[in-house]
Amino acid sequence: MGRRKSEIPQRLLEKGICKITMNERVDIVMATYNGMPYIREQLQSILWQDYQQFRLLIHDDGSTDGTVEEIKKVAERYPDKVFFVEDGITFKDAKKNFEHLLKMTDADYIFLADQDDVWLPSKVSVMVEEMYNLEQEYGKNTPLLTFSDYATVDTHGFPIATSMGKIWGVNPRSACLELLLTKNIVSGCTCCFNRALLEKAIPLPKMAIMHDWWLALIASAIGKVKYVPMVLTLYRQHSKNTVGARKTTLASTVSRYLKSPMRAIAAFKRLGKLCINQAYELLLYLEKSGFSGTPEYAIVAQYVEYRTGSYITRVRYFRKFKRDSFLREFWRIIMWNR
Repeated sequence: MGRRKSEIPQRLLEKGICKITMNERVDIVMATYNGMPYIREQLQSILWQDYQQFRLLIHDDGSTDGTVEEIKKVAERYPDKVFFVEDGITFKDAKKNFEHLLKMTDADYIFLADQDDVWLPSKVSVMVEEMYNLEQEYGKNTPLLTFSDYATVDTHGFPIATSMGKIWGVNPRSACLELLLTKNIVSGCTCCFNRALLEKAIPLPKMAIMHDWWLALIASAIGKVKYVPMVLTLYRQHSKNTVGARKTTLASTVSRYLKSPMRAIAAFKRLGKLCINQAYELLLYLEKSGFSGTPEYAIVAQYVEYRTGSYITRVRYFRKFKRDSFLREFWRIIMWNR
């Protein structure tokens, strides 16, 4: 897979960031499955970025709706930019599909792209600049992840929410390990991360809930996570979203429970088990990787104790791990167990 030289945004040249752009070490990986009719707009938004030093790697998971044909058209038109991986492998699983692509990249900086969003024109250049500055501060060998704000739009592109903070009910700047163990506010479609993080996080363990959640946890536990307070992605919400960005306000939560109480309770309990198992997996990872003496290891160990211990233990750690609303965390204490 070749790489192409192209124009570099002037502000990056002025700041000296052309040092990394000349190496053309940016990959965008897109895992697709039945992405019509949105994928065409997403591909255009990526190809129209003001930063053009990237490759777009795409792997499809067995689409039957014309997605593959659309990808092939674009790959034929931009043969030095878009690379469609046709290897006959299907997973029927977004996490595994993204992992498959992440194992192929040799880039220094990596982006995750959903098939149905829209990227604003300066997304790649802004995030590359942020990542470059982080590496200058912490070094290339430190696992680093940056994530930006996003606005949600409906199937027709009309706005739903103007910021992720309004969706999650937490300040994105508060993305710390204590929060990420319970709630992933680091959506993959907003991320840029370096190769050091990729090499630490891949292969994904069985208990990782999603690829982006695991990347955020590893970066927070052994590296650095930085929030970029700029809306750079229009995150489309529709009935076929694999995960989606559902509002978590008190009113929306109560509405879901009133609409289908048994289903909502079962889903909430299931999420609790998944989070606890993922925390155990992270604890094991830190032990095996030589981080058992770090403050972050202690946080994960306390979290596991908090979620699985007695109610006295849960009360003791309540303030430490209450990172959104009091009522929501109280409900977790009651309902979450392994």
